Amino acid sequence: MNQIKIIFAGTAEIASSLLHSLAKDDRFDVCLVVTQVDKPAGRKMELSPSPVKIIAEELNLKIYQPQDINSSESINLIKGNNPTAILVMAYGQIFSKEVLIIAKNGCINVHASILPKYRGASPIQCAIGNLEKETGISLMRMDEKMDEGDVYSQFSIPIEADDNSVTLETKLAHLTSQRIPDALYVALNGNTKPIPQDDSRSTYCHKITKTDGLIDWNEDAKQIEARIRAFTGWPGTYTFFNGKSLKIIEGRYQEMESKNEPGTVFKADSSVAITSKNGVILPTHVQMEGKKVQNINDFINGNPDFINSKLTATP
Repeated sequence: MNQIKIIFAGTAEIASSLLHSLAKDDRFDVCLVVTQVDKPAGRKMELSPSPVKIIAEELNLKIYQPQDINSSESINLIKGNNPTAILVMAYGQIFSKEVLIIAKNGCINVHASILPKYRGASPIQCAIGNLEKETGISLMRMDEKMDEGDVYSQFSIPIEADDNSVTLETKLAHLTSQRIPDALYVALNGNTKPIPQDDSRSTYCHKITKTDGLIDWNEDAKQIEARIRAFTGWPGTYTFFNGKSLKIIEGRYQEMESKNEPGTVFKADSSVAITSKNGVILPTHVQMEGKKVQNINDFINGNPDFINSKLTATP
């Protein structure tokens, strides 16, 4: 059997398991892995490899880390590998037309949503934050527009009530590694015709910044809980207590009437509650600026004035 020669371009953790599956699949020859340059991370800001690079090194695959995927050096190197296709997942840079047309079968992208919903940089967080009941992955032919190419195949999974961005990303990574190799093989052999997206149904999600995690206690409580789950890990959801940032690491929504102003912390039976619109948030784990994560009872033991305080949007 003749192997299909592909270049894999990816950076983020979600792409790692797909690379592993493709490298172990006899139908494919992963001739090159393109990933972004090592970047500073951690408290010491030491240079760290991307998750995809770590897997590629474990698999003894050839690695290329350009500053700019669209540079003349990158284009010449990719052309020199003569790939049948370039498979992209969570790489982190926009590909120019010159790169898109290098391979005989072009560039094919794996996107973590059911397109045309949630085109853009944060589909997992947006799906959770918008209280969607399901999400999934799309295998699509790339063009010069953001996630607007024709779709070869799609696979969906439910979003559970307790899913956050970390657990859902793990589930999508598993789904990708299980389903995409077969779908890619079929697509590259011309056995599926890609279908144009319905642009009238499209939605977009922006790149997340730290300020997106700021909690507005005037918002609906159910929406606040969804954002806590959506922004788990980074940037996290936060408010201000006694002039310092306080992250709400975990918390759940509950229907409850309260005459307190939004952001007011109070005791509700054996729980701690924070007033918001149409209910309350019951925080279970929090993290004070510069401190470790604590469960809410330990936090209150050290900060008894938290009860009856009013959380704010500014220090």
